[in-house]
Amino acid sequence: MSEELTMPRLSDTMEQGTIGRWLKREGESFHEGDVIAEIETDKATMDFQAYEDGTMLRILVADGESAPLGAPIAIIGAEGEEVPDDAPAAASANGDGGAEKPAGEGEAAEPEPQTEEQAPVATATEAAPSNGAPADGGGLRASPIARRMADAGGLDLRTLAGKGTGPDGRIVKADVERALASGANAGPAAPGTPQPPGEGDEVRELTPMLKAVARRMAESKASVPHFYVSSEIDMTRALELRAELNEALADSGEKVSVNDLIVRACAQALLQHPQAHRSYVDGHHVYHAHANIGIAVALDDGLIVPVLRDADSKGVRQLAVEIRDLVTRARDGKLRQSEIEGGTFTVSNMGMFDVAAFSAIINPPESTILAVSSTVERAVVRDGAVVPREIMSVTLSCDHRACSGADGARLLQTVKRHLEAPTLLLA
Repeated sequence: MSEELTMPRLSDTMEQGTIGRWLKREGESFHEGDVIAEIETDKATMDFQAYEDGTMLRILVADGESAPLGAPIAIIGAEGEEVPDDAPAAASANGDGGAEKPAGEGEAAEPEPQTEEQAPVATATEAAPSNGAPADGGGLRASPIARRMADAGGLDLRTLAGKGTGPDGRIVKADVERALASGANAGPAAPGTPQPPGEGDEVRELTPMLKAVARRMAESKASVPHFYVSSEIDMTRALELRAELNEALADSGEKVSVNDLIVRACAQALLQHPQAHRSYVDGHHVYHAHANIGIAVALDDGLIVPVLRDADSKGVRQLAVEIRDLVTRARDGKLRQSEIEGGTFTVSNMGMFDVAAFSAIINPPESTILAVSSTVERAVVRDGAVVPREIMSVTLSCDHRACSGADGARLLQTVKRHLEAPTLLLA
């Protein structure tokens, strides 16, 4: 008997998913454990495996389309089985899919399910939007997201009357995007709203990952009281140690990076300073038994933070191997769910980009994140003499609800001590 496949929960913060591509098409059979689709979540692209043997009878959400968590995305069953006439239509998360139904004559349109990119929409009893289009339809049918986009872009929806491409001529998101891109009949935007795209500008939808990054970073800066502690670390001896290690490991193919040494120093320091290694959660402090360190990895279009678990229990060589593996699979979109959650601290290293200094935004519920800048050769005074040294700037961002200024300073001081006396990293 046929059954629905629904959008699975593939991350702890997932609210919707996007079908990257179906690996099984309609009419094709599969076995339990086969990967039948690739689904883009707010954190990564994940494989969706079949729970049992079956045949793909109907795809409801096509490649590149999104659906809310738990919405039907396909119908599966036995080979040759007919799909029931009452099978659900596609439930698109953007509000413009096949699940969209126009309101009947004289009826107010029912609110569509909200997704993370949709703001609350006006009902028939609320004030008309500032673009002049009647809120109750008034003969002009438009989806809530189309109304919101038109309002933000200063577009009078009445100029699109009779031109909608949705059901029964309803104006949908794509219609507004085309109108805004062409600049057709767009008046001045309401005060405080974004300006419509200029001539030659390209408008692109955010990926689920970028939407999640934007949302979480905005929430963090708005709700977490950040403070910052900065220092300069003399990396001369650490770089010498790295060179010695890599020379000794040359035949094995292993290689230790500067970032591996930084992660090792942070893992050691975190266990020495539990006051700076705790999270503020629902009015309580959660002290972490192990240093699960996130490694910020820049992607072609976005950012992901795979988590190296129990970093405090691993030596430099093991850290180097595991970090390289995590970073490689992060860029290939092959991380497992357990590898992108559960972090207690993050290292964000932009030293390779010739960055003099920066401050990073905390990734809750973590309470600290270390921003690492470039290492540069500078003339410094040592024992009364001016000598060249390799100096690296770092800034520790702290959540003041979990970590005091002194706690953050002591943590950073210990990280510095371990990197300036790098034999401690081998202990």
